[in-house]
Amino acid sequence: MVRVRDLVREVVAECAPQELPLVDSLRTLGDDEVIRTLTRRGQGREPLGFGYAELAALVTPVVWGVLDQVSRRTIDMATDTAITRSRARLRRLMRRDRTVPPQVLPVLTPPEMALLRAHILERGAERGIALQDAEALADSVLARIATGTHPSLPSQPETPAEPEALA
Repeated sequence: MVRVRDLVREVVAECAPQELPLVDSLRTLGDDEVIRTLTRRGQGREPLGFGYAELAALVTPVVWGVLDQVSRRTIDMATDTAITRSRARLRRLMRRDRTVPPQVLPVLTPPEMALLRAHILERGAERGIALQDAEALADSVLARIATGTHPSLPSQPETPAEPEALA
């Protein structure tokens, strides 16, 4: 699984390296705080008339926003299925563990990849990114997801050790 924040940083480093200081500062926030910060427009009273959302040139809010939606949609679907199967067990687990795991992207099917590409192009157009740049951005995101070339991914699948190896 690929962490959203790591994939965002990789794509921004490739497509808009001038935004890396912004991405790095956002990485210190929680996932929900990042989305609120990047989607907030004109709210509050900023002394200079702009904040993080205005500083985020174009690429960072597009990539982070779309990948956040994909991650949340997957989590929602998995949660709905788990609740349907075992509501009582889920409640017990939720009471025990209050930590929020980092958002990760699931393995996407080809139709889901096409939908993700369309969302990036759409969000890019909304933010004023040229079509050619939005396509390059979408291709960069999809290439990293498809090939699994990501530093947060283990180089080999993690498997439990054999009992004999532990002895």
